Amino acid sequence: MSVLLFASAILAQAQDAVIYTISGTVSDGIKCVYLSSLRNEPIDTALVENGKFQFNGSLPQHTFVTLSDDASNLPVNLLIDGTSVEVNMERRSLKGSKLNERLNKADRQITDLTIDYMQDQMEYAQVRQWQTELRDSLRRVMNASYNKVVVEMKNVIRANPDNVIPALYLSQIYNTLTIDELKEYLDETHVYASHPLCVGAWRTLNHYEKTNIGTRFTDLVEADTAGVSHRLSEYVGKGNYVLIDFWASWCAPCLLEMDNVKAVYQKYHEKGFEIVGLSFDRGRQPWINAIVDHHLNWIHLSDLKYWNSEASVVYGISSIPANILVDGNGIIVATDLRGEELSRKLRQIFRY
Repeated sequence: MSVLLFASAILAQAQDAVIYTISGTVSDGIKCVYLSSLRNEPIDTALVENGKFQFNGSLPQHTFVTLSDDASNLPVNLLIDGTSVEVNMERRSLKGSKLNERLNKADRQITDLTIDYMQDQMEYAQVRQWQTELRDSLRRVMNASYNKVVVEMKNVIRANPDNVIPALYLSQIYNTLTIDELKEYLDETHVYASHPLCVGAWRTLNHYEKTNIGTRFTDLVEADTAGVSHRLSEYVGKGNYVLIDFWASWCAPCLLEMDNVKAVYQKYHEKGFEIVGLSFDRGRQPWINAIVDHHLNWIHLSDLKYWNSEASVVYGISSIPANILVDGNGIIVATDLRGEELSRKLRQIFRY
């Protein structure tokens, strides 16, 4: 199965709901405990009575959740797996299934390393700009602390191919991984590879594979400003160098970059340079207004589906502005060229 199809299959999966019971103890003075998603979206609140709390409910199997209290103590991550869990909030420990106990052991170790990193980050932030040597020294310490967090997360991922625990950590570091690491971790035989938390990692792998220099561009279909559908291949691979530009009218950094893009378009268009803008807009009129107001006089396509656009899904684009430079044969020769980098690359190609 292709990367794109596998990621789409994850999104289409329906997970069965299971009943959960989460109980536990807190330190003196705590009045409430909060059950939240990993994105801090509230799920439930439990009042503390005699130092104890309890949650009951149902959630999709293998949902990761977070427990926190009203004293801003460190949260506790756990997994909904149909087994009752007892949590000691003060110690950040729990008793439950073997899977949850394994998760808790890994999570406490990673949390401790993360605390060290955050402390180093705070020290670095407090140093004055003119204290160059001290800043350089603290930056090295901070980077080393962060690397320890990442290394430990990678260790947990590699040690747990037979369960869903790695999904929690892969969702936090996938943007830092190489294409080879993503391929290793997203082996389809690994149980966690089909967890919904891995969708971002799959999209990033898809982005790497679809935008590798030397790779042929991938075709797609979107509509122009008049609503007429066009294939990207109508403009790409036809003998001209083409910049496929991912942008949106609501994206301020995209609009700031447009002066550079317009300059190279005006300079090289008559020499065989084309631009196809693939917009992540949601509304037709703001998209058209931006094209007109900023004098973006090249080809524009969009399906007006925001981050669910065909361009985003096919190329795994998770942030904009972004672009791909394709040669006359449809082969990718560069990616994410901005400002002077774009000008320099086109000077090399057109030799002026």
